Amino acid sequence: MSIRKLDWAVTYSAVSGKRLRNEYETEAKARIFAERAAIRAREFGLALPVVKKLKSRRWEVGYQDPEQKWKTKRFNTKGEAEEFQRDLTKSVRTGTYVDPRSAAGLTVAQLYNLWIARIESAGASGRRPATPKTVQGYEWLYRRMIDQYWGRIPLSNVKYAGIAQWTQTMKGVDGQAASGDTRARASKQLSRMLDYAVSIRILGANPAKDPAGGRDYVPLIKTERKPVYLTRSQLERLAACSGGHELLIRFTGLTGLRWGEVSALVLGDLDLGPKPYVSVSKAYSEVRGRLVLGETKGHESREVPLPGSLVGNLVDLVEGRAPDALLFPSAQGLPMRNSNFARRYFGPATRLAAASVSRVQSALGMSETRRGLAFFGDLTIAALTGFQYDLELPNQGSVGFETWSALASQDGIADVLRDELRQSAHIVLEYGDMDFRPPVFHDLRHTAVSLYLSVTKNVKHVQRIAGHKDATTTLNTYAELFEDDFYSAANGLDRLIGG
Repeated sequence: MSIRKLDWAVTYSAVSGKRLRNEYETEAKARIFAERAAIRAREFGLALPVVKKLKSRRWEVGYQDPEQKWKTKRFNTKGEAEEFQRDLTKSVRTGTYVDPRSAAGLTVAQLYNLWIARIESAGASGRRPATPKTVQGYEWLYRRMIDQYWGRIPLSNVKYAGIAQWTQTMKGVDGQAASGDTRARASKQLSRMLDYAVSIRILGANPAKDPAGGRDYVPLIKTERKPVYLTRSQLERLAACSGGHELLIRFTGLTGLRWGEVSALVLGDLDLGPKPYVSVSKAYSEVRGRLVLGETKGHESREVPLPGSLVGNLVDLVEGRAPDALLFPSAQGLPMRNSNFARRYFGPATRLAAASVSRVQSALGMSETRRGLAFFGDLTIAALTGFQYDLELPNQGSVGFETWSALASQDGIADVLRDELRQSAHIVLEYGDMDFRPPVFHDLRHTAVSLYLSVTKNVKHVQRIAGHKDATTTLNTYAELFEDDFYSAANGLDRLIGG
């Protein structure tokens, strides 16, 4: 391996007429080559060679690759050439050498095709193919966010500074500045692609990462929305507002199944014997507008116990139906779609159930809150019982059908509030009830986990029910639910005195 300083260049013509250039360390070597080239030029009637001193010094590293082929690479400074020489020597000795020209011969678009084929066939880990929905997400990010900027760029031209600038100035599909979440996901995917290039010996190192393996240009993503954990009574209130889907809401809020899993259940997945449970082994995902039946998110089947309060309803639901019939079908008997269900049923149900206490207080002309949410406490019950006493309503101290009707019949109530009071007639509210932030369907899964953790501290059991890969995932995901234990543990130490 050698380093040469190139100060002189000879420009000459090939027989085809194409102009070529050779570079040399000394003027003497350049003149010798120029004299030979001049003889050939006169013989074929070509332009005579020209010898020039280079304005900026160029440094060339000559080396042999592991196949003993002689190669050269040029640099603008001696320091760059020496750094390349050191890294090359180290990579050859450790067996991690990668031909620099391999990156120059492959574009980012060509790398993406190799990478996505790997994802589809073996997944990122190499253990199992990625789900169609996961592949769809990768494809969307590449086509919308990566391809236009990087697709035609050779891998040898992909640099850390360029990736940092792209990430920080990325535009969304609408031409406006992309959100922090989109920038972080697109940048992470490009880095994963470059990691794959390293693994297949196209790149010697990932240019998306600094020497320590970090990516300080990626925006920090703060989760804007916190999960909603419903109490048992709040879950029942939400179920009561969901019309014909009451059992689906209660079932999901007490088993913790994901939407794709619960929508794929068939009657044969239920065992309603002495120890009732539901077997979860498959899930629907929506890919390019089509529902695709595949594995669960964790790629493993599991059994989830069923509380007795669900079993009676499920026995009635199963009776007289085929084992392969969907447990919760659409009105047409087909698998339900999450978007349709959320828009038509779940959204209206949450809006009605989440603000029911506040609705009563508005009709009574008073307010009582706890942690910023309407609370059915002493102030509310005092105003409510006075109202009920004057009208001689039954079940004083709680809100049922008669009280909802009476509240809606008052003079001076706004029409919108009057309609909402009438729609709430099937809700029962009692002392201690509280409003809640409107949940999304996935919050029913969070609710089930929180309810299980409230009755058992065996995280391994909850992990199995939730279908997490390991208990660490459960602990990390639901760490906030253990805050009370954090302080009660210190108080518990006092009980050990004299034990």
